[in-house]
Amino acid sequence: MHLKAFGKVNLYLDVISRRKDNYHNILTLFQSINEHDDIFIEFSKSEIFESEPPLTISWDKNIIKKSIEIFKKETGFYNFNLKIKLIKNLPVGGGVGGGSADAAAVLGFLSNNFNIPEKDIFEISSKIGSDVRFLLKGGTAIGRGKGEILEFLEPLKLNIQIYNMNYKIDTKKMYEKIDQNWESINHFGDPYKLYEALKNNDIITAKQNAFNVFEQVVFKEYPKLKQKKEDIEKDEGIIFALMTGSGSTIYKVIATN
Repeated sequence: MHLKAFGKVNLYLDVISRRKDNYHNILTLFQSINEHDDIFIEFSKSEIFESEPPLTISWDKNIIKKSIEIFKKETGFYNFNLKIKLIKNLPVGGGVGGGSADAAAVLGFLSNNFNIPEKDIFEISSKIGSDVRFLLKGGTAIGRGKGEILEFLEPLKLNIQIYNMNYKIDTKKMYEKIDQNWESINHFGDPYKLYEALKNNDIITAKQNAFNVFEQVVFKEYPKLKQKKEDIEKDEGIIFALMTGSGSTIYKVIATN
C-alpha cells in the first residue's frame, strides 16, 4: 500500500512558557502542505525497513519504529510485522514535521487495519511526538500545550512554496536558546487574526500577524536563513515569508488572486 505522509508548516509559532516537565507550552497555527514522504507498507513475516536515501539514524531510534511499538503496547495487537520502504522527500530536521508525518501515516494505516477509533489513535499519537496528532488528520489547526491540544479549523487553501535550506537544526538546543534569552525575546501577532486574514485574503493583516519566535534565536546562528527569508520577501505576489518550526526550512505564502 502506498501512503503519502504530508508535512506541515507553522503559519504562527510562539513559545508561551516552560513547563514543569521541561517541555514548553506553545501557541501555533498548523497548516498542511502538499510536499510529502512516500511510504510503501505491507504486513510481513518479519520486520523490514529501508529508506531512500538511507537515513543516518538507526531503525531502533526511528520515530516510525517508536510509533509501531507504542501502537502494539497501547492496543495489545502484538502479533504482526511490517515491511516498510520510505522514500524521503521532506527535509530531515527542517521544521516541516517529516519524521512525525511518517509516524502519523503508519499510525493511520494501523488504525484502519485494526479498526482503532479516532479518539484512541489520537491518544496514542500524543505519546509519540507533539506534531503527530495534527499530522494524523492534517488541514489547519490551532495548537496549544506541546502542540497536541488541537482546535481544528476550516482548512485554508493556500499556495505555499518551501525552500529546503539543508541545515539540520537541533530543536532542543533552540528551545534552550529561547530560555536563556527569555527577557529579550519578543512575542507578537495573533494566530486567530492571521487565520481570518488568510481566509479573507487580507494581506496587510496577514503580514502583521505571521510570526515565528524561533527566528530570533535561529537567525543569529544561521545568518544565511535570515538572508534567504529577506530575499524571498522581495518576490512578487508574496503574502509573507517565514521559517517553520525551529528551522531550517523557509517558506512563502503566495497570493492566489
